[in-house]
Amino acid sequence: MYSSEHFGRLFWVDDNLDFKSCPLFNNNTGDFERQDYVQDWQDFEGVDMELLFNIFKTCLHSKQIYHNSISLKGA
Repeated sequence: MYSSEHFGRLFWVDDNLDFKSCPLFNNNTGDFERQDYVQDWQDFEGVDMELLFNIFKTCLHSKQIYHNSISLKGA
């Protein structure tokens, strides 16, 4: 999982390799009751797409190599 202060969200790739996220609480844990698929986001205006794609790439790598067993914190 990738904790992004920039987006205020936790990101990961599920078993179907879908890119998911949820809001971060103040204690940096995820609000999994409000998880969503990034592909379902409606408004990408102002979104740093390069950062978002780098997070996705990192999550894919984590899923494939480490089976989502590591947590990363970034921008």
